Amino acid sequence: MKIRHSNVLCWLMDPAGNHNLGPYFAKKIIAKVFTNPANTEDEDKLSNYDVLEISSHPYHDLTVYKELQTSNRKRIDLLAVSDSHKIVLLIENKYWSGESEGQLEEYIEYTRSVYGGYKIIPVFLTLRDEEPTHEDYLMLGYSDVLAILQQLLETRKEYMNAHIHSFISYYTDILEDQLVENEKLNATGMDLYRNHKEAIDLLYSLRQGPADGDQLLFSTYQRHKETVDFIKSVGDSILKEAFLKFARKQRWPEHLYTAHFRVPHFLEESWFTHYGESDLRKSWWMNRGLIAWFERAGDRLKLRAEVGPLEHELRVRLLLGLAARGLDIKEQAYEESSQYTRIYMDAESPESWEDVSELARVMERLYQKEAFQSLLRLTNEAVVYGEEGVQSRAAEGTPIEQAFRQLLEARDIRHYQIHRRLPNFAESEWTRFPDGYQLAEKYWLGYPLIAWFRSRNSTLRLIIEVGPLPSGKRNHFLSQLEAEGVPVRALSYEEGRRFTRIFSRAVPVGNIEDAIELGEAMVRLMDSAEYCEMRGRIRRAIESL
Repeated sequence: MKIRHSNVLCWLMDPAGNHNLGPYFAKKIIAKVFTNPANTEDEDKLSNYDVLEISSHPYHDLTVYKELQTSNRKRIDLLAVSDSHKIVLLIENKYWSGESEGQLEEYIEYTRSVYGGYKIIPVFLTLRDEEPTHEDYLMLGYSDVLAILQQLLETRKEYMNAHIHSFISYYTDILEDQLVENEKLNATGMDLYRNHKEAIDLLYSLRQGPADGDQLLFSTYQRHKETVDFIKSVGDSILKEAFLKFARKQRWPEHLYTAHFRVPHFLEESWFTHYGESDLRKSWWMNRGLIAWFERAGDRLKLRAEVGPLEHELRVRLLLGLAARGLDIKEQAYEESSQYTRIYMDAESPESWEDVSELARVMERLYQKEAFQSLLRLTNEAVVYGEEGVQSRAAEGTPIEQAFRQLLEARDIRHYQIHRRLPNFAESEWTRFPDGYQLAEKYWLGYPLIAWFRSRNSTLRLIIEVGPLPSGKRNHFLSQLEAEGVPVRALSYEEGRRFTRIFSRAVPVGNIEDAIELGEAMVRLMDSAEYCEMRGRIRRAIESL
């Protein structure tokens, strides 16, 4: 089944295909990757891509390879190469299948070795929106593919060959059926897991190989591997029941929540009453301008909140109101093309994923945290008042700005910028790069290495990043960092990369509106053994240049 879908995708992405669409589909796929909320919420994922430039290329020269064999005889599902723009789109297609251990890293390493100097865009394409285990892969869903094709059929019908139009219509019907069927199968999987939990758990426990005397059971698992793995992955998540237990305890009216089996979600009353379906550019969860939801990610239960596809003026008013109240809103969120902006994420690890009451308790803890309750207060204000009513705070500075000023009074930090959202600094030894290590473009304080604080949700984070040095100097410095034991991603050495984060640590903060608590958290981060050790490694790497 996966190979059939890869065949269709390969055909659609080929500009020279007999569909006569040119590079339309490939360009839309690239645009979807860079606007997928799962990717845009993680600044680290997109920081090394010039999104506007990559998205604007014509891609008429794109060559698409299917089932490309690596040196270890594994096969890359799809590889689309533009030699004129030196860009490679690497797509791992997971349609009703899971990852093999180490395959994602191997695909990146193989592509780097073959296409040295090219910009590599690794994509993890799935039916069920699974997250890849490799942090460099960008997420894409078959729901995105479906949206592209539906738009294509609607806008280009008059210009398309009738047979091509019929085939793509047939394929979109298949995807629609599969996406709906996916919902039904997940519900069925949950029922099967509840009724046969012990048997499923026993078979699943044999996935690494048979124990003594378990050869027959292992053979059974191998024959039904995909079914067992699917039932385990879906049935193991009993979020719907836990969420209903949690929601009923909150005594929420039913119009404020949806007990979805995978992403149960909810609204504040002010979000529901202030926004209506007519305020949106397109249909969205519960058709309001804001949403919050729970979801499972590995062994953690996450609570997220997001601003959705409001009409542009309404979106900007809300985002400005949130920013005026101290929330970290990226500049790109204000652009007319932006439709989704994550404003909160927190997570905890339940003691058991099989205990409804335990999951409901974790949901309540996440919901009742001061950081999330603070977010609710601030969003409710921003929804109603926009930027109004926050002048006094603007005069004093944001809480993180006030905290950073306190830090400067207590520490000998000579190179810094007091920023309202991202106060930043460079340690003195980071300013002593040898000649030839000048920046290739304007960057923060004008040094190749920078650190900054960022408050978000219930944490304060300290980040260190290597900036836009000339390619050869940059890679040499990165290799010296690795020699000193600093982890550096493989893609950081790729031609055209400008930014590489080499350190990121966070500490919990009970109230992100409290400047004193934020200041204490800054001190903890800078006094931590991890930060002190990283400073030593960086200093030695600079001295070795």
